[in-house]
Amino acid sequence: MPTVDHAYAPTTYSRTCLHRPAVGSQSHRQGKSRMSNGEPRPRRTHLLDGRRVRISDLMDANLLKPGDDLYFQQRIGDPPHQATVTERGRLRLQDGREFSTPSKAGAVVARRRAVAGWSAWQVGIGGRTLHQLRLQLLRDVAAEVTANEEVPREETAAVQRRFGVLESARSEAESGTPRTMTVREFIGLWDLEDRDRIASEQIDADLANHGLATVPDFRAVSLDRMIRIDVLSETDSDAEAEASEDNSEATAPEMNEESVDIGLTLDNLFSHKMALVSVGPTASFEEAITAMEINDFSQVAVLANPHTLHGSVSWESIAAAKHRDPGASFSDAIDRRARDRVFDYDTRLLDVLGVLQQHGFIFVRDDQRKISGIVTAADVVRKYDETATPFFLIGEIDQELRQLIVNTFDEDTVRNACLAARLTFKSLESMSISQYQAVLANEACWRQLGWPLDRSLFVARLDELRKVRNNVMHFNPDPVRPSEVVKLRHFLKVIRRYTRR
Repeated sequence: MPTVDHAYAPTTYSRTCLHRPAVGSQSHRQGKSRMSNGEPRPRRTHLLDGRRVRISDLMDANLLKPGDDLYFQQRIGDPPHQATVTERGRLRLQDGREFSTPSKAGAVVARRRAVAGWSAWQVGIGGRTLHQLRLQLLRDVAAEVTANEEVPREETAAVQRRFGVLESARSEAESGTPRTMTVREFIGLWDLEDRDRIASEQIDADLANHGLATVPDFRAVSLDRMIRIDVLSETDSDAEAEASEDNSEATAPEMNEESVDIGLTLDNLFSHKMALVSVGPTASFEEAITAMEINDFSQVAVLANPHTLHGSVSWESIAAAKHRDPGASFSDAIDRRARDRVFDYDTRLLDVLGVLQQHGFIFVRDDQRKISGIVTAADVVRKYDETATPFFLIGEIDQELRQLIVNTFDEDTVRNACLAARLTFKSLESMSISQYQAVLANEACWRQLGWPLDRSLFVARLDELRKVRNNVMHFNPDPVRPSEVVKLRHFLKVIRRYTRR
């Protein structure tokens, strides 16, 4: 897979509110601020900028200390499970095993596949849960950001707004009325218009820090899909709950403790603005044909109920039934093999390409187990076109810029420009867009180029397109916006116009 082409001399976290300086910078070092109890503690603003709270963070804030005993009451009447906080910020069980996350420790002692550990473990019998301590820490950090005069006011307001929304969402979810919105509205809380990998990791971390999740997963569905913000649930099953202690450590993953990469899924391929077109098992030929004609479809679903696919009817299945028997009934034209081609909404496209190639279409089941859509080979071609067009444009821009720099500058000049921008340099043949950007942003190099254009505007546009390039190379599930495709096309024209004068 192609590598990310990072910006040279990065100073901010991608499209988020808070700055994320490099490790070792002045603001990253542990400058002291005040906790809620008045004691000095290290600044932890990065916890509001895409990093999950850890046990060690609670210890740094004096909310937890080595030797504290934690208890997990799995069933009323049973003795609670016990763990001890270690100096290293781990949880040590009574049998001596240690775990870095509360969820893993809880799953192991409960012999379950998954446990919401932050909400399960309490400090002392009947004490505060780790999640309550985590929220106190986050509130302190949010207040710290607000009081920090070095943080711009608009960034402070954005942090407080997002923190308030997530707190409210948690309360609403606990009361049984979870907040609902489209994915587009949801990611807008982070001032985002689409979901690249870095941004999704930040959102995922912010949700986890509040003990929340979206249903369905905001990363696995289209931007216009409705989701709800709900309390993080346990995903165990009766069979998995009976796992023996001998293999429990291997079968108990750390629940939602690490961000999971989600590639292009089936739900990304169709619009939820269009309802699934279907007919019932007792429909007529005329009804099925009309449904296909007016929607310009090659097939329709045959649903016994919203959760049960009876099969499918297509032009091909109708023709085959009539060929076998001119007096065939509608039931004879139903292809019941389609029932074996139903996949969950978050199934990766790559996992079903073979089925699509063989049969031409598959059905998709949503998070409520309803048959919600159909994906055809034509949908895959359309999605490929959305990705391929900007991909090829970016490739041509890359070639033009490389040729421009090779023909204009010697290798030492290019190397010095890259080093001045804090970038490494190996050779002219292996340059990246970030390195092109470094050379063209260099005032001396721009004068040598001799183009009658404004350097800052040109480089700013190149930086915009570098970000588009990174999204494409990471196979971002959200399509490149038409306006960005226009920018790619026009930028390529400008480069060719001035290189071929």
